Amino acid sequence: MFSSKKYAAGEVLFRQGQPGISAHIIKSGQFEVYLENGNKEQQLAVVGPGQIFGEMALLGGSGTPRTASVRALTSSEVINLSRAHLLTMFKGVDPILKHLVLTLVNRLKEMNGKIRPDRTDHVCEAFCRILTLLAKVKDDNEEDLVSVSFEEILDQASMILALDASDCAFVLNELEKRYVIKIEEAGNKRQVVFDLQEFTGRLTTVADEIGKLIEGRMLQRSSLIDVTKLADIAGVGQTQVLNKIGSGDFPIELVSFKKEDAESWLANVGSDFFTSTPSKKVITSPDQVVTFADIAFVKGSVQKKVFSNEEIGVFQWITLLKHETATEEFAKRILSCIPPRIGKEVRNELSQLDDAYMVDEFEFEELEEALVDFTKEVLEQKNAEG
Repeated sequence: MFSSKKYAAGEVLFRQGQPGISAHIIKSGQFEVYLENGNKEQQLAVVGPGQIFGEMALLGGSGTPRTASVRALTSSEVINLSRAHLLTMFKGVDPILKHLVLTLVNRLKEMNGKIRPDRTDHVCEAFCRILTLLAKVKDDNEEDLVSVSFEEILDQASMILALDASDCAFVLNELEKRYVIKIEEAGNKRQVVFDLQEFTGRLTTVADEIGKLIEGRMLQRSSLIDVTKLADIAGVGQTQVLNKIGSGDFPIELVSFKKEDAESWLANVGSDFFTSTPSKKVITSPDQVVTFADIAFVKGSVQKKVFSNEEIGVFQWITLLKHETATEEFAKRILSCIPPRIGKEVRNELSQLDDAYMVDEFEFEELEEALVDFTKEVLEQKNAEG
């Protein structure tokens, strides 16, 4: 029913502005999603096996312009999903749910059309358009003074403008420094408060200055790559990259730090940080467990209860044990906790696997979600017992 296609490293699948006729599910390899603005490119994301891209143009209607460009970073293969396939699958869906999905997609596209970064060279002005729109939508009273959630601004602006959340927070902090807005604490929440009538006038006097600051940050970032992105491009885990850096195998001249951030961090922790005994990470709070890898840092008694689950099958255990996030030490601890009968079968199957074995990312994500939730439950119970 579905066709697949292979791409060589560096090959472009489609470009921003081209009509979209299909979405793509990544079967293998890595792809880069990026924006094009003249001769400049801005990376939005690196995606891998199991992830989907191109869905906005597909759901919005065949021929809808692509909102970003995509190219292969490695030798890759994708499964193509056409609009005809989508509509076929939609036949069995409740008409109300179908209408809701398509309505949400179209609304998001309309918002994207109203606030496009390429409509202005001024990132600060585009950001403030979003801030104004959110204020008008969220605050339906007739008062000039409006209030918008700090976190919601970060979510919406980072999604629409393809900015890091840290850049959005930087703009808000700079606006507060210049008395354009005020950031108020309300318990654990932050609210951005400003006078809607005076906002544009105040912004005019500081927009150029803030715009240059944020564009400087983005330009600096475009010439750097962090451990997470390097791991994504290489198709390995962050731990594997860090181990290579720590062992000295990775070229030391390629390791660099942002001067201001590194100096600020060092001022807080002190130079003794580098000579002190390394601390062993221990997770005791349910909120700290976000991924499967985090379970490696909970206490042994919690791991034993989590991994003694007899409802998990042999090949599901193999999916967990062979995933890149399961270090050799973590895998050994998992095997020691698995019920003996199942553990014997798992070890037997593992011994017969070859190096070409590929983990099913869809299955892993389902298992990860279930185990993370169960680990949180166990931690909550342990903490309640004292």
